[in-house]
Amino acid sequence: MYGKQLYRWGIYAMLLLLTGCNGQKIHLPSLNETFLKNDKKPFGGYVMYHHLKDMFSDQYVETITKPFDVALNDIREYDNGTGHSLFILITKNLVLNDKEAGAMVSYIKEGNDLLLSADYIDNELLEKIDLSEYRDSEIIREVAGKMNETYLRLNLPKAGSVREFKYYYYPFLNSYEEYDSLNTRVLGFNQAGKPNFLLMFIGKGRLYLNAAPRAFSNYFLLSGNNYKYLDDVLSYVRSDPKNIYWDEYYKSKSFRKRNPDSGSGMDRTSFSSFNVINKNPPLLWAFWLAVITILLFILFNIKRKQRAINEVRPNANTTLVFTETVGRLYLEKKNNKNIAEKMITYFYEQIRNKYFMNTDKIDNTFIDILSKKSGVEFAMVESLFDTIKTVQDREEISDKELLSLNRLIQNFYKLKPNAGNI
Repeated sequence: MYGKQLYRWGIYAMLLLLTGCNGQKIHLPSLNETFLKNDKKPFGGYVMYHHLKDMFSDQYVETITKPFDVALNDIREYDNGTGHSLFILITKNLVLNDKEAGAMVSYIKEGNDLLLSADYIDNELLEKIDLSEYRDSEIIREVAGKMNETYLRLNLPKAGSVREFKYYYYPFLNSYEEYDSLNTRVLGFNQAGKPNFLLMFIGKGRLYLNAAPRAFSNYFLLSGNNYKYLDDVLSYVRSDPKNIYWDEYYKSKSFRKRNPDSGSGMDRTSFSSFNVINKNPPLLWAFWLAVITILLFILFNIKRKQRAINEVRPNANTTLVFTETVGRLYLEKKNNKNIAEKMITYFYEQIRNKYFMNTDKIDNTFIDILSKKSGVEFAMVESLFDTIKTVQDREEISDKELLSLNRLIQNFYKLKPNAGNI
């Protein structure tokens, strides 16, 4: 407990140095790995959830907000014993009690599919499926703050075909070490060449186990062509599930208090970052040296001539910041067509939200109504949509054409409505 408190104070001290010493705060998009379906921040699950709905457009995706053992009764009622269903669970850390882990195994054995991706998976479940997980190296790299271009490899359904997916962040090093090779297929590997995506046949069903949940985040899927990673993963899932379930319970309950009747002595500290540091003496010495240095710095600089008054800034639109960051990423790769398509998609979304107009059909009537609602001259609106159609019809576009499209869209935003317009 004492070591854990000092660890927290060290983190608070570093945050104080970053935000308090010069009286200014640093505004950055949240990097919290929530994987929630409505979270548009870098490590939310908005892109995956909506892409999933597009891929299975004929089926309703049911959101689950209960523990698995409680939700299983509802699932059995929905499924009504016919066909198979698909349950998708993406979270940073998965903590379970014995009943929840047993319910997951029962769900699979009954003939259903479970797609599960987490950095940490509770031993309650690992022991029931005879699997062991290795993750210390990835935690050490995160604690040290070492980022670089990292990648995943995925075996495609076509025999002998492998696809690689890259992005810039902490490396993918979690892996699975021991598993039943007779009932398990390795579908993917981390950058160290170790298996991190398995297909396990359990009873009549299948468990798709992935050790890299960040691969399903907004940031990863919007990097390059990484959206194909999700397509390839879902291509392994059996087609035409009767029902699809999306978990939102374990994303917010990863560190909840364990059930004392679960029969497990593990608590939330058993997989903490400090435990990993404690097991590596050189890293432990470096950590305590950093904490002592920070505390000494604070002690010698605790007296100030005048207390700094922090500037109160309006809430930052972190979604826009993230969008601009992704836009710069595409701009660096000179993919003008891709940038233009995203600009058009965002522009159409603004029209639907602000003017409540359906953008499925663009004709003179649509342009006339939009001109009246927005107060922008008909000729300018018509010119904008002519340019959009030209861009959509071409395979490639030049820098000049991209800038022209951007200028027309920005002019549309800037012009003020004229009096008398509806």
